[in-house]
Amino acid sequence: MRSGLAVLTLFGAAAVSPARAQSPALTVILQSGIPRIQTTALLADGQFVGLMRSGFPLRLHYRLELWRSRSGWFDQFVTDFPWDAVARHDPLADDFVLIRSESRRVARYGTADDLERALELPYHVLSLTPKGRGRFYYVCRLEVSTLNDTDLEELTRWLKGDAGPAVSGGGDVGGALSRGAQRLLVRMAGLPHLTLEARSETLTQSASSAASTSPP
Repeated sequence: MRSGLAVLTLFGAAAVSPARAQSPALTVILQSGIPRIQTTALLADGQFVGLMRSGFPLRLHYRLELWRSRSGWFDQFVTDFPWDAVARHDPLADDFVLIRSESRRVARYGTADDLERALELPYHVLSLTPKGRGRFYYVCRLEVSTLNDTDLEELTRWLKGDAGPAVSGGGDVGGALSRGAQRLLVRMAGLPHLTLEARSETLTQSASSAASTSPP
């Protein structure tokens, strides 16, 4: 119990006054019709950095949606493109690791500021091009959390007495119970969860432009 209190104390110390920190932001900008996704100040208040240093990986789930604007009707959802990134602190090397799902690229950064600059690099989505004539726009949603769906399922099984991965031979019972206790502590601590949403400007697709962007 003493270690749990220490973790909770660390979370409280990691928080920075919102008045002194830049607010996180998400933008979607069209460059030659290609959506450019960019985030800023995700780690500015220090809370997520404190969580990573305490052993809790950070999950960033992006979802870019393409919509067709329709006058007099509800706008039409066309398609979407999701991707993820996971950031964590490596206590042995005392650096930060960033893994991007779309490229499976693993990168290391010496400081939290370096990691934040990496997260702020613009990301261009080339696979979500409008087809046909009409007026289109993009909506991007970003969820930043310390728990993903798999974590929640494992915690539920742990609370029911199932050791999760250890039962199927994927880990030891002690480790599974430790993970379950840690995640329960996360929920009890009321850790931060960030959701951002942004919309692009409207893109008008004519017959000629639709033909030029169609695959051969």
